[in-house]
Amino acid sequence: MNEALFVQLQEAVWLLDSEIQVMAKTRKAQEIEENYQLNLQTVIDISRGQGCALHSTKAECLMCPLEGKLSPLGFPFVLLTKDGSSEEFWGRVDHTADQLILQIQNQTAADTPESLFEYINNVRELERKKIAQDLHDGIAQSIYGLMLETRGLKWVPEAEKPAKMRDLDRHFSEVLTEVKNLAGELRPMAIDEFGLVQALEQFIERTTEMTGFEIELVVTGEKQPLTEAIRIAIYRIIQEAVTNAMKYSGENTIYLSLDFTEELLVVRIQDEGAGFDLAKQKSGFGLVNMKERAHAIGSQLVIHSQRGQGTVIQMQVPLKRGLKHK
Repeated sequence: MNEALFVQLQEAVWLLDSEIQVMAKTRKAQEIEENYQLNLQTVIDISRGQGCALHSTKAECLMCPLEGKLSPLGFPFVLLTKDGSSEEFWGRVDHTADQLILQIQNQTAADTPESLFEYINNVRELERKKIAQDLHDGIAQSIYGLMLETRGLKWVPEAEKPAKMRDLDRHFSEVLTEVKNLAGELRPMAIDEFGLVQALEQFIERTTEMTGFEIELVVTGEKQPLTEAIRIAIYRIIQEAVTNAMKYSGENTIYLSLDFTEELLVVRIQDEGAGFDLAKQKSGFGLVNMKERAHAIGSQLVIHSQRGQGTVIQMQVPLKRGLKHK
C-alpha cells in the first residue's frame, strides 16, 4: 500500500514493516505524531502484552516489567501531548504476511463508519456468512436429501433398485459439483492448474450463466509466466470490478483486455455505463481494496470515470521480478 492511498483514509492508521518502520500513514496519523509524544515501537509492544499500558509514554515506566493480557484487536494506552498533559487512546493492530497495520483513536473521538478495521472485519464476517449460507442452504440440504433417499432404499422393490441406484449416483455427482463450485469461489483451482487466463474464462462463463451479464475478454501478446501473487491479485481485482459494474453501471456488458509484453501485463476493464463521481468515491473501501492489491504486486490502479460516460480501470503489472508459475 502506498502513502497516497493511505492518506485517503479518515482514521489515524500506520502501515509498518516487520521492523516497525513506517511504510505509509494517513494525514490523521501525521497529526497525532505532530501533537503527541508517540513511540510506535512502544505502542506495538503494548499490543503484544509487553510493557506498561497505563504509563506507556512516561519515561520511568517504559521498562516496566508488568505484562498485561491485552488483545491486539483493542487495547488502551496513554499519550502525552507536547506540553506534557496526558490523554487516553485506544489502539488496534492487524497483521498481514509481513506487515502490521496500526490504528490509533482518541477515546473521546466519535466512532466513524470509515474505519479500516471495521471494513476488514465486516468483509470477513460477510464472507463467512455467505459461506455458511451456501453450506446450509445448498450442500447441507442436498446431503440431507441423499441421506433420506439412501435410507429409503430398503423399501424399494428389488426390480426398481437398479434405477434408484442410478438416480442416487447422479444426485451424488450433483452434490460433488456443488462442493467444487463453492471451493472454486473461495479459490479457483484453475488459477493454480492452468493459469490466470483460463481461470478468468471459467469465471466469465460461470458469471454469464448465472447472471446473464456479458464479459468480453480479449488477450493479446505472448502470454508470460506470472507469480502466484500476481495471478490472485489480478483475478480478485477483476472480480471486484465486474461485481461493481453489475451493481452500478446499468449496462449488461463489460470489456476486459489483457495485453502481454515481455516486461508488462496491461489489464484494462471498461464499461459504458452510468459512471460515478471519482472525487466522492475515491475513498470507498471497494476501490481501496483494489488499489491495495495492485500496489502489492508493484502496480498502480488508475481509474477514470465520469457520470454518464462509463468507467475505465487500468493497471500495468511489471513481470520481471521473480517469474515463476503460470
